[in-house]
Amino acid sequence: MLLKLLQRRDQGFTLIELMIVVAIIGVLAAIAVPNFISYRNKSRVAAAVATAESIRAALASYAADSADNMYPADDQITNLDQLKAIVNNNGGNLGDDIDKQISLPDNPYDRRDSDGDNIDDTYTLTLNVVGVPDSVAGWQLTVTPEGITKVAPQQGGGGGGGEGEGQGQGG
Repeated sequence: MLLKLLQRRDQGFTLIELMIVVAIIGVLAAIAVPNFISYRNKSRVAAAVATAESIRAALASYAADSADNMYPADDQITNLDQLKAIVNNNGGNLGDDIDKQISLPDNPYDRRDSDGDNIDDTYTLTLNVVGVPDSVAGWQLTVTPEGITKVAPQQGGGGGGGEGEGQGQGG
């Protein structure tokens, strides 16, 4: 009789044992998922910064090759297709799937005079990083001839898009 009880006990797990295993898996998932999302957002921002460096170099090439060393006019970069054409024609290589990495907000590009000599000698290009909420540093990038700046997270954000204040990351 004792032998039958021992054999019956070894046939499977009890409900309590299964519940403990499920609870442990739940705790591990609760720790791992936010870290995974954070790393995914950081990698998207890093990839967009690399793309922005390519764009910055192509705009410098555009200025070097233009007759009076000017950057593109404001109306030449109003959407992603125009930006892609200018970059690809000046040594960059933005692929057809670039819209999965970056997007442009309204009025993304501004060429202006920085030193008061009535010659537009600088620009600011704003890029949104696709898939990164505005609560993450670098959700938006500001590209200038001097470098690339990651825009600081929005307070109470999470939507992805909009305006923000700069947070330095020179280049």
